[in-house]
Amino acid sequence: MLNFHSTLGRRDFIKALGLAGTGIGVVGAASPIFHDLDEVIASQNAGHKRPWWVRERDFENPTCEVDWNIIKPMDNTLCLHGLPFGPDGRLFTNPANTWNKIMGHEYVLKVIADKDQNIRDWVNQNKPGWTLRDTALSSAASSQFAPSEYIHTRLGVPLPNTTPEYFGVPKWEGTPAENARMVRAAARFCGASQVQFGVINEKTRNLIFNRYAVTGAPIIYEQIDKAYATPEKLVLPDKQLYAISVAIQMDKEGFRQGQTDIRNAANVSRYRLWSQVMGCIQAFLDGIGYQGIGYPVPFYGIMPASADAILFGHAEMSRNDNVCISPEFGTVCGYFSILTDLPLEPSPPIDAGIYRFCHTCRKCAETCPEQCISYDAEPSWEIPHPTTMPDKEPVYAVPGKKVFHTDVTLCMKQFQTVGIGCSVCMGTCVFNTNQAALVHEIVKGTVSTTGLFNSFLWQADKFFGYGIIPEERLEDWWDYNFPSFGFDNTISASTGGYGK
Repeated sequence: MLNFHSTLGRRDFIKALGLAGTGIGVVGAASPIFHDLDEVIASQNAGHKRPWWVRERDFENPTCEVDWNIIKPMDNTLCLHGLPFGPDGRLFTNPANTWNKIMGHEYVLKVIADKDQNIRDWVNQNKPGWTLRDTALSSAASSQFAPSEYIHTRLGVPLPNTTPEYFGVPKWEGTPAENARMVRAAARFCGASQVQFGVINEKTRNLIFNRYAVTGAPIIYEQIDKAYATPEKLVLPDKQLYAISVAIQMDKEGFRQGQTDIRNAANVSRYRLWSQVMGCIQAFLDGIGYQGIGYPVPFYGIMPASADAILFGHAEMSRNDNVCISPEFGTVCGYFSILTDLPLEPSPPIDAGIYRFCHTCRKCAETCPEQCISYDAEPSWEIPHPTTMPDKEPVYAVPGKKVFHTDVTLCMKQFQTVGIGCSVCMGTCVFNTNQAALVHEIVKGTVSTTGLFNSFLWQADKFFGYGIIPEERLEDWWDYNFPSFGFDNTISASTGGYGK
């Protein structure tokens, strides 16, 4: 990145590509100037940068006056929020807190009971802001406060006092398109980066594993309404199901740190975030009268999420067939799946020119420490035998995909050698760029429209310095000013002044 820290105009960049006047829709994007990633994320220190009009005051001297001679420690049991959960699980009913002390315990219980009745009435009346889906969203937002047995029972245990049965109303009914928009809005609110949908039919049902990875228990179907699990089996309802495919972003700059624990941290964070997002989505589905069949444990689902991501429109396949590439998030993104019986309009696969680009780009193959990524000019239906054990069957993959086959045995060797993974291929990928430098949108538009400049763009990527950070610069990560979680969560947002 050090080589490309300039004020090169976008129009000049387009001229350099030879695209001026080609009519492929990118010249219109050329205007003023852009700044590269260095100007966006790098800073002299990791301090909290505030607007110019925010002035600092003396310590212990806020704008509201404080008399430190009078301030004394407070009895937390008398604070309104000091003991929020009383014996019956309701807010502010513990006899020790201030509200009870002043108003009386019976009065407090009556106020809370009236509030609950009001909510029931409003849900029954379909009052705007208090419809069934509104209360389900509130339930989803607070689901992580539920007892731990709910959070870790991934096949679904409804939260109390949140279901249609509790309110005495029918479950939510909408068209598949309406349901998809609703679930996408709820999931994004709960922390999903992007959400797509698919139908589980006779084709896509073959993506569901026949055994669960952790216990080895078979995954089977029964004529039941709700999924359940025992130590002996994981049972899915033999009825029409739909897939909710969820993208969870990761820290792109973290993946550029190569084979380090910073890269590991960037990778495993997605599972922590997914645990929260999944619980919230499941609670939302419970709240509108449907089930969400998720991951029994955070790391292992019941179908390959990358396949969902490709089939349902998140991403395209890459040269490394263990990785898919999103137009918005590049290679550095995690994908997860939830099955549901809520009818959802499916999302079609996409073509952004990414897989075609991978046909001629071999950057990931060249930088792979184990050289386990194919250099072939064309993808193949045939799964090659492991390089180190040519007499062994390639049981790590199933036939039926025309891809560039990666030697997973070598990949796993490298993965285990360096702690919790390698992922040099992901960090070095041409598409692992940030959004702020507007030239990247021009490049993506070029790639999706024509392959004529693929070789030039690959060389430009090397010149600009993208890819794995040199060892002498690894510690610079601590001096960058990143957004929360290390990624831009406004990508694909278009409402409320966010995004484009």
